Amino acid sequence: MGIYPKHILPYSQYHFIEQDKLLTQSGLVLIRHIESDKVQWIDNSNVLHPDCIQIQSDHLRDLSNNLLGVFKVDDIFYGINKEYRHSYCELWEEDTMGLIPADNECFKDENRGFYFIPIDNLLKCDLPEVGEQKCHFMIFHTPTKCNFWHISIRLLNCENKEISSLDLNDKKKKRIWKSARDFLIADIISRELKSYTAIPDYLYLKSS
Repeated sequence: MGIYPKHILPYSQYHFIEQDKLLTQSGLVLIRHIESDKVQWIDNSNVLHPDCIQIQSDHLRDLSNNLLGVFKVDDIFYGINKEYRHSYCELWEEDTMGLIPADNECFKDENRGFYFIPIDNLLKCDLPEVGEQKCHFMIFHTPTKCNFWHISIRLLNCENKEISSLDLNDKKKKRIWKSARDFLIADIISRELKSYTAIPDYLYLKSS
């Protein structure tokens, strides 16, 4: 029996969670890991040091998280070894079975840190305007071949265009990303999980 949690895999009877239906659900919470050698808290408080959160580059364009429910808190301790990520972390295709990593392709690190992002708070937050760009956070269901519950957070402007796609110089983009990151850390992220709602299974299970 392998170490990787099979219950987080995508299955052929699953389908992508439709964007509009995902956004209508309340009480959903995301969890994101911090590698064990990067965990830092400010003065032993519940506030993460900004260096713990790596805002994705223009190439990645998003912040990877996991949707709590079928995906449990303890599942955050599992990861894919770097040399195998290209095989398992690609976007999953519907009507296919997920791939389970062999024990030599994955690991379990119980010293990983983690934090929570309540989706309700994320979507309703009012970010300050930076560089003449009024932005907001948005979530997207982006399941991978080894994790159906992968959710991406991206930053969009008022025209719903991703910041990384705008015709802005790198300095302006970095200012926008930094402002959003600082807001995320100070006002949305939580170290403690108070409660959450699991997404209903009819939103991802195919009709029989």
